Parts: sequence; C-alpha cells; structure tokens
Amino acid sequence: MAKETAEQKLLKILETSGKGVAVPKAPVSKAGPKFRFSVQMLNGLLIIGVLVCLAILGLEIQSGNQLLAKQVDFDMSAMGVRGGEIAEPKAKDLAYYTQKLGMRNIFKPYEKEQLDKVSVGAKPNLAKKMLKYKLVGVAWLDLPESASVMVEDTTNGLTYFLREGEKLDDVTIKTIYTDRAVFGYENEEMTIKL
Repeated sequence: MAKETAEQKLLKILETSGKGVAVPKAPVSKAGPKFRFSVQMLNGLLIIGVLVCLAILGLEIQSGNQLLAKQVDFDMSAMGVRGGEIAEPKAKDLAYYTQKLGMRNIFKPYEKEQLDKVSVGAKPNLAKKMLKYKLVGVAWLDLPESASVMVEDTTNGLTYFLREGEKLDDVTIKTIYTDRAVFGYENEEMTIKL
C-alpha cells in the first residue's frame, strides 16, 4: 500500500466529518450611499454652468448696448465753459524750447539745481554755505536717535557722517528724516532732500 500524503489525509478527514466546514457569508449591507455621482452627471452640470454663464454674458452685452444707444448731453456750464467754447492750453514759442535744449549739456550727467532742493524759506547765507555740500544718504540702526546723515563735500570729495546737533562749517543738523534733513545756520533753516 502506498503511503498517504498529508493532503490526502486532510481530504479524508473532511469527507468523513460530513459536508465540511461551512463558512458563513457576510451579510451585504445596503446602508451605503444611495446617490452616486457619475461622469455623465458631472458633464451635465458643466453644460448647465456654461449655459448660465453664456446667458449672463448675453445680458451684459445687451445692457452695454442700451447704454451706448443713450444720447449723452455734455453740460458745459458745469465745467465753467461759457459760449460752448473750450479753452485749450497754448503752446509756447519754439524759441523757448530750443533755449531749454541749448542749456542742457548732453555730456554731463543730469543733476537738479541746488535751488530746487532748497526750501522756499531759506535765506541766501545758508544756501551759499550749503551749495558745495550734497546730501548723499540717511542711515540709522533700530532707533531714530541713532540716525545719521551722509553729506558729501563736492569740492574735495569727502563724505561726512553727522548726527543731530553736530555742525559742519557752522551749519547745524537740526532734524533727520528718512528722505531729508533739516539744516540750520543762525536763524535760518533749510531742508535738503535726497
């Protein structure tokens, strides 16, 4: 007799014990989502959205056309124009513009005149003293008390770092701001911007 294998023995045990071990089936639950979202439904919603947008666009175009069709009435009396005539700005003579062009040297870098930087209330004494100086920069650390200005002497190229209250050729630095500094000499004050 041939020797039985382990698989054959297991098969005999299962056959003799009856029908075998029955595995109960898991009950199928119907408590899932009842509404399923499909690609066709998504396409339908997108088509509806596009149609709504096109309808809104059509209404906007129609209201714009109605506004274009309205007659516009310009009331010149509200603008201060009398007699229906609009005053146009007059151009200056050609000689005025050519003179301005002749004053500009194209081989030198453009710099604004010092008189533009001087405030209106400054007197000539302080302005003459500050003519050779140029405000180059403003620097400070974390506190406004640490602020200092960088003033360049344009005649010799030296740069001075000065704080509030310090003097440069009898000119006192009164106040330092982020983009300008106020200088004082005797009873005069002058603001120089960067």
